[in-house]
Amino acid sequence: MRIGVDLGGSHIAFGLVEEGNILYKSEHNFSKEEKENLEETLKTMIQKEMAKLIEMTSIEEIEIIGISVPRKT
Repeated sequence: MRIGVDLGGSHIAFGLVEEGNILYKSEHNFSKEEKENLEETLKTMIQKEMAKLIEMTSIEEIEIIGISVPRKT
């Protein structure tokens, strides 16, 4: 199984994929207040979602965790 995390400037998304099939997908758009305290918001959301994903499978089954982030232009 693979876990994907897409971190954008205004949202965050998580997914659990097995053999090309999306087993779980979660997306959250940041509120103005969450953007003002983005570091804490991200820490809390990542901990919560990763715990949920690991509950859905076993840690031994996770092959890869991929994280995408925006680049500075």
